[in-house]
Amino acid sequence: MAEPNNNSDMLLEDNGIGGGDESLSAPEKGAIASFFSNVDVLRQISMIIGLLIVLAIVVILWSWGKEEDYRPLGSYKTDELITTLDYLDTQKIVYKIEGNSILVIAGEYQKIKLLMTRAGLGEDNVSNGDDILLQDMGFGISQRVEQERLKLSRERQLVLAIQAMKNITKAQVLLAIPKQSVFARKERQASATVVVTSGNSYSLSPQEVDSIVDIVASAVQGLSPNSVTVSDQRGRLLHSGSKSGMSARSSKEFALEQEREEEYKSKVDAILIPVLGLANYTSEVDLAMDFTIIEETKKSYNPANQAVRSEMLVETKSTSSTIGNVPGALTNQPPANGAIPEELRENNIAGGNDGNSHNESTRNYEVDTTVTHIKHKVGKIDRLAVSVALDYTPVTNAAGEVTYIPRADEEVESIRRLLMGGLGINAERGDILEIASVKFNRPDLEAIAEEEFWKTEAFEGYVRFGGSMLVILLTLLLIVRPIMKKLLYPEALEQAEEYDLGGAIGSVGGDNLQLLNDDEEDGVQFDMSSGSIKLPNLHKDEDLLKAVRALVANEPGLSAQVIKEWLVTDDG
Repeated sequence: MAEPNNNSDMLLEDNGIGGGDESLSAPEKGAIASFFSNVDVLRQISMIIGLLIVLAIVVILWSWGKEEDYRPLGSYKTDELITTLDYLDTQKIVYKIEGNSILVIAGEYQKIKLLMTRAGLGEDNVSNGDDILLQDMGFGISQRVEQERLKLSRERQLVLAIQAMKNITKAQVLLAIPKQSVFARKERQASATVVVTSGNSYSLSPQEVDSIVDIVASAVQGLSPNSVTVSDQRGRLLHSGSKSGMSARSSKEFALEQEREEEYKSKVDAILIPVLGLANYTSEVDLAMDFTIIEETKKSYNPANQAVRSEMLVETKSTSSTIGNVPGALTNQPPANGAIPEELRENNIAGGNDGNSHNESTRNYEVDTTVTHIKHKVGKIDRLAVSVALDYTPVTNAAGEVTYIPRADEEVESIRRLLMGGLGINAERGDILEIASVKFNRPDLEAIAEEEFWKTEAFEGYVRFGGSMLVILLTLLLIVRPIMKKLLYPEALEQAEEYDLGGAIGSVGGDNLQLLNDDEEDGVQFDMSSGSIKLPNLHKDEDLLKAVRALVANEPGLSAQVIKEWLVTDDG
């Protein structure tokens, strides 16, 4: 044991006993220097690589703990995908790619969608058809190909026209235009098919469907609206081009009846909600409508009311008694030896005084005629039946219990008058209004319990973050720390493992400091005033020196205490 004492005297020669702690930093620096000079390079590199792998795992776990939720932005074709990715890269937006789908952070979805819409990327880039018309067709193009190209151009133009509507996001138009022939006895009619995609599960109204049909029919020459078929993205037939006129009219009549019933129910709600409340009544409306088309033409005459339409009157009078003769004849000479009887002469004298008279009258009358053409209104209401059930009135008694009693007759009658005036109930037409006060079946609803905190998304995020932090902490303590310790003090750990000092170093209990296991009986005992150190039974001085070096490298404070004890012992 003289050699360690001499070494300690040399270390403390200049500084004395009080400077022993400062001189103990030399073994640490010597251990680090010896590591870089003596440890195998391959082993050192492998440990460093392992440490980097562990650090990478820690970073991955940290990223996983703070990972954001992603939601799909949409699925795109190849050309659309490239354009969209270029835009996202330009805007420095974080995204992920899964096949043809792009995923973005859920919290930034609306903002990204708005930016893409402003940039014109939210809509499909459909050509307006002008490129086909303006393109040089060249020579050698058949008439059939030319017609198909023109038809494709028309289809694209119709697609843009339909997509201009507010609630339509995508459309496709297919035209079937037969070739015209002057020799065909029966000419085939053109037809069209339209498939529309409405946004946000919106159902197109009948007015919107009719507008689509009219747009397509008016844009194609010879296309009848009855030959246009319209369908949506769910396969629902909105307008049929193959349905007969009678079937289409029946569908429209049924839809009109439902629409009118909804109008009457809205009127009932508008009257009763302010009076009774939303859940205190129920109503139902049944409507019968007449869609018969009636046209009448009636012509009536009124003989008492006559008017002269035309009149022709001819009147001739002659008062001369001379008889006209043929010009050139001797009219003033009586016949020779003539004798005129007396009676005839008297008659002639009497007749000569009357003269000549001729009257002719023609008068046409117009009879008063009334022509009436009546076209009766289609969709006339034949009968209206309305049923309203009123819930009992809740009453709270003295004990605080809630009971329900029927409504008073005066209240029911006042509600009846309100509904008859608001709905236009006509008893002569056969309308019926029934109001009854009944008790509604109100099941006792359990109070909806608040969602437990551990079932919320926030708690899930906290657990994920806490779990990742725990894994990182355990990785640092159980993997990174031993590796770093082995990299910094390789020789000391080797010696400790060789002499089984690894499990005994640092085990301090009370006044005894034991560096070996409890089952070690043989060994060298170093006694101190504050405790004792038990070293293994070493048979060689070289082994003992290695053990002491390992102890100094791993426990510098303890080594300093041992040296102090030695100095005190030597002085004594």
